[in-house]
Amino acid sequence: MRARGWLLCTQILLCVALGVSAALYAHYLDPADSDFCGLRSGCEAVRKSGLSYFFGSRFLSLPLGSMLAHALVLGLSLRSGGQRSAGLAQGGLGALWSVPELTLFLATGLGAVIALVLIAYQALALGAFCWLCMLVDATALLSALTAFAWLRAVRGLPQLPLSPLSAGGWLGIAALSVAGPLVWSVVRSPAPVPPQISNLYRPGKINVVEFADFECPHCRRLYRVLRPLLAEYGERVAFQRFERPLPMHTNAEHAARAALCAEAQGRGPEMVDRLFTVELSPESISAAAEGLRLDPLGFDRCLDAAETTATLERHAALLPDDELLGLPTTYVGGVRFLGVPTETALRDAFARAERPSRASLSGPVYAGVLLGLIALAGWFGRRTPASS
Repeated sequence: MRARGWLLCTQILLCVALGVSAALYAHYLDPADSDFCGLRSGCEAVRKSGLSYFFGSRFLSLPLGSMLAHALVLGLSLRSGGQRSAGLAQGGLGALWSVPELTLFLATGLGAVIALVLIAYQALALGAFCWLCMLVDATALLSALTAFAWLRAVRGLPQLPLSPLSAGGWLGIAALSVAGPLVWSVVRSPAPVPPQISNLYRPGKINVVEFADFECPHCRRLYRVLRPLLAEYGERVAFQRFERPLPMHTNAEHAARAALCAEAQGRGPEMVDRLFTVELSPESISAAAEGLRLDPLGFDRCLDAAETTATLERHAALLPDDELLGLPTTYVGGVRFLGVPTETALRDAFARAERPSRASLSGPVYAGVLLGLIALAGWFGRRTPASS
């Protein structure tokens, strides 16, 4: 019974590692829309390091490798049990252990070494800790210890004890552990839109609110993606753009003031088009104003006017520094985008904003359903006394 207990502990730890790795994978796929880690957390410091992604693909990441590795080790644990094979020559290791036991122990031992290396990397190279990564690493270390305890317990036994659950039961639990965090990213309730943003929304419209900086390269890329969509949807969209120039960008505030002053003369959209497509400098901004035939005296007075400064402050108050996680920040209905989403993602958000709100699950309800399914998989996958 002691050997069965150690094997059971090892397999449970491997399933926990699978589930946590899946949560990390969901965060790596869409860090800006993840409930598992914040954009200012240690998880982000690890994600942005050189170890996180392979071959430049957001789908091939370290958490995916962790999932595959723990699934492989869980598969190795399912081979344990039953009559021991002849093994090596009598009197050697084969008299104590056979290949399946040694393979499982070596695999968990290798995982423990990798876990220690990753913990040291976070501590020494990054100076930040990802709590999900640490949880995966801790389960890897513990599974190596329980596998070692199991190896000692079965030493020399002619008949290996079987796991309390069948292979089908463990595979069902493993599948639910992986699917749980990934499905949650789809069915969860979206994060609430801040009230200062939702108060700007117009009923019956696809509401799009953008915060951008004319000198921000990502904002310029988003402009090229978003502009044709806004033209395509036309009057169905209520689009509002707010200036959020960053201090690090030399010409950003001057460009933001120019856009506001052009809007005061009825040429705001045309000025925005030019500011997003030219190399920003005081000369290019002045040339854009001249090209739009703005009243030069009125434009110059407006650039330094207290009213223009007050407008910029009102724009900044809508997205204060403690809520500013990056630019561009764009709200489409109930969805927030940080950075540059794909055209497909934007179209999907536009379509969702036009539809009535769909039903969604709360976190506790979803966790209860998931744990219930895992319990059912364990119950139906248990071994009967006759099969043990």
